[in-house]
Order: sequence, then structure tokens, then C-alpha cells
Amino acid sequence: LHGGAGPRPGRDYSKAEAHMRELTGAAQGRLESGDTALNVVEFAVAEMELSGLYVAGRGSAPNTAGHVELDASIMNGADRAAGAVASIRDVTVPISVARRVMELTPHVMLAGRGANEFAEAQGFEIIEYPSAYYVLPVGVEENEVDDMFHGTVGAVALDNNGNLAAATS
Repeated sequence: LHGGAGPRPGRDYSKAEAHMRELTGAAQGRLESGDTALNVVEFAVAEMELSGLYVAGRGSAPNTAGHVELDASIMNGADRAAGAVASIRDVTVPISVARRVMELTPHVMLAGRGANEFAEAQGFEIIEYPSAYYVLPVGVEENEVDDMFHGTVGAVALDNNGNLAAATS
């Protein structure tokens, strides 16, 4: 698992680090219980998206127009399938939308309005915009939002059957 790139000296990451340890244990437990690598990476990235602790999902920064646009992708080594969404707005778990793109469409990526229409058609939760749902990740100050242009979360897993999967948001 990774919870972002480009740490800032002096910033307190203890809450994110504790969450990452907990999440690592949960993911390992799922793998040891026989869950698939694909399920585990989706689970881990979705948890990071929902937490608001990272520059992904709930903790994402708005663009210059003031909208939060999200990207996510997932890859399954077992069959070399991949799915992604780009510039999707106002969904709580873009990684799960990306997985549905992989499993239910002939496409590898859906973007913008098309990604949103697909998410709505699949019954994903859509957040009313503007919303208090989005938060600044722990330790990020309002005056630092412009510096949040980078940051991702991700997971890679190898399951008991030797299948590898990866996901990022």
C-alpha cells in the first residue's frame, strides 16, 4: 500500500500512518483467508478514498475551477484486464467505478461526463455538489491547497493463487 507521494518535512502523518497499518493488516487478513488480489486492492484503495486522510477520494483537492475531479484505475493480472475513470466528479469510490468499467464495458477508460453517467447508471453514490463531503487531508492547511496537485494512493497484492492485481486513485 502507499498513501501518497511527496511528504512534507514537519507535517504530522501519524493518523495516516496508523490508518495504513490497520489497512495493511486488514488486507493481509483478507488475502490469508483466500480473497482474490483484485478484491483486496479494490478494498484497500476504496478505504483510502473514503478516509479523507490522503490526497485521493474524499481528501482530493479541487481544480482551478473549484471542482473535485477524480481519477482511478485497477488492473487484474489474472486476465490482464484493466479499467479506469478520469475526471469523474462527485462519487465516493472512484476505484469501484473503475472496476465496473473493467468488468462491464468493452472500454478500458471512461472520462468526464461519460464516467459520471456510467457511475449513476450502476447505482454508485453521487454526492450533491457543492458538498462538505470533501475535506483537506490531515495536516494540510487551506493555504496549501494549491500545492496538492500531486498525490495518489495505491495497492498491489498477490493472492494465494499467484494472481497479482493493482489499483490506484
